[in-house]
Amino acid sequence: MRGFVFSLVFIIIFATLLSTIPAGLHGPEETPDGIVPISPNLLTGFNDFENWTKAALSVGLYEYDLGGRSWVFGEAADTIIIFAKVLIGGFLWLGHIDTCKFISSDGVNRGDELTFTEIETDAEDGSERYEMVFTEAGDTAGAFVIYWNTTTYSDPVDAWDNNLLHVLHGVGFDSSATTNIGALIVGLLTLQLPNVPILVNMFLAVPVWACIIFVFWFIIKEMIPFI
Repeated sequence: MRGFVFSLVFIIIFATLLSTIPAGLHGPEETPDGIVPISPNLLTGFNDFENWTKAALSVGLYEYDLGGRSWVFGEAADTIIIFAKVLIGGFLWLGHIDTCKFISSDGVNRGDELTFTEIETDAEDGSERYEMVFTEAGDTAGAFVIYWNTTTYSDPVDAWDNNLLHVLHGVGFDSSATTNIGALIVGLLTLQLPNVPILVNMFLAVPVWACIIFVFWFIIKEMIPFI
């Protein structure tokens, strides 16, 4: 029974400690550069970012890696979506995705489909920053910043069509330590902890998998006499 008790206690304590770690695991970036000038307050807290315009899309999609995950940005009929690929073992994608919801700076939840009309409504002086959360897990997915020159283009549609609507996805350190423990455990066991090298993720996952396997083995072994 000692092995069984140890495994259960280990899993519970490990899950509790893991839940206190911010999902982002990023450090703040104080001086972002390399992008079109924009109000600095929209870019605070980013350790890394990816920015693009319509010209970067291929068949309406733009794929990129950020924060240790693989992302896809899509645009069709003046509607934007962003989702992360759910990879098995950190490299195998079977088509499962985790879409992101957009929360405006005023706290309005725009859902997982953001229209240019909504962007125009939310934007102030041609810029808006949306906080993103995963639809399934509820964890932070970083921030989505969109901006354009209002002197040249009065609305985001015209700016987008002329490749001058700038889109940025940034990730940074989450100021809150609360997160979805279920999502963290799944990320750990599937080797997809955000911004964690695959070898480190494996180092953390191996003892947990060992305990889970032992618990299942113990339960099956104890049930055999009653079958």
